[in-house]
Amino acid sequence: MQPLSYYYHNVLESLEKPCDVPAVHLQEGYDLLYRYGGRVEMDLIRRAEEASANGEPPPWHEALDAEQRDKLRRALDDENPAKILKLMQRNGYTGVLYHHAREVFSPDAQSVA
Repeated sequence: MQPLSYYYHNVLESLEKPCDVPAVHLQEGYDLLYRYGGRVEMDLIRRAEEASANGEPPPWHEALDAEQRDKLRRALDDENPAKILKLMQRNGYTGVLYHHAREVFSPDAQSVA
């Protein structure tokens, strides 16, 4: 996997919909994304692909055109979280990563799971 520090350096500025991530959670989300170094992206896309295969795509994934979904699938197959992050930023879904990081990877979420 490629190092993600370069991509995370600008991730806060890349949010197209900052309201998607409450300001009080921005730093926590950033810290989680940086700490888990790509596992958040890989897990998120893997879950989206599994949901799509079961006929239940997440709204954000369904909103992508076929070309963008194909690019995400290839990035997942190549185990390239940096490419996943870049594609999500370009499509305005960086906030989804923050929510996924907080829901699945935060210490509170892991103690519940």
